[in-house]
Amino acid sequence: MEERSPDPLVSVIVPTYNSQKTIQQCLQSIELQNYRNTETIVVDRHSTDETVQTASWLNAKILLTTRERSTAKNIGAQRASGDFLLFLDSDMELDPGTLEECVELCIKRGFDAVTIPLNAHATGFLATCRKIDRGLYDNDPNLFQMPRFFGRRAFLSVHGFDEELVCGEDFDLARRYEKQGYRIGVAVSPVRHLEGQLSLRKIVMKDYYYGKSLIPFFCKEPKLALRGYCPTRFVWNIRRLLRQPTYLMGLSAVKLFEYAAYLAGILAYALGGARL
Repeated sequence: MEERSPDPLVSVIVPTYNSQKTIQQCLQSIELQNYRNTETIVVDRHSTDETVQTASWLNAKILLTTRERSTAKNIGAQRASGDFLLFLDSDMELDPGTLEECVELCIKRGFDAVTIPLNAHATGFLATCRKIDRGLYDNDPNLFQMPRFFGRRAFLSVHGFDEELVCGEDFDLARRYEKQGYRIGVAVSPVRHLEGQLSLRKIVMKDYYYGKSLIPFFCKEPKLALRGYCPTRFVWNIRRLLRQPTYLMGLSAVKLFEYAAYLAGILAYALGGARL
């Protein structure tokens, strides 16, 4: 465990691209933390909307990049001044006690990183289907951890996120932490994912984007990729899902479109038609 001051600085790093719909809520949740010793770094991929202007108005430090999110997060970490790093997506919002709890877990209990529970805030029928799907992972002893909060020194010692990965970079980093003997704790205070009105188009476009980067992830971590993206958990829980037939049909349709989008993304990558 690293030695730190009793009130260490936490650097919150937010990669963005055309995030004006949610960036204000995200950054204001950082300002409203019970833990006050923070800095906010926004790493923007040259947004064409009001993302940068809003972030500047809310006193965030702005960095620019032309690269994907793994590189953006590493750039933020390299320029950060904090003893701790929190990586937060631009459509996420912190509970007021999140940073305080994470710092305490690291200082008082000796953890080197912390996994924070993610609560999806979305509306519509498809949102309920996705919530049921995520519920299949609850209380799973084999569920892999994906920490968001890190001691900066340990993070830099493992060279941060793999910049060749867009999909699965958080899984990969957590495995490297474990291999180095670093300890990962689990917080109670959540992060809220502000998904808004969930549509099939939004789901498909996101999965196509991830599909384009699945091959590099699979080549590096085949077991992790299979655990994260194989439909076996859905199949194993069919009996449980039969109790909710309407949502079972909806979730089945979503899964069908998801895997079609993954496949289309994989083909686009393999054929060289989509550069990440």
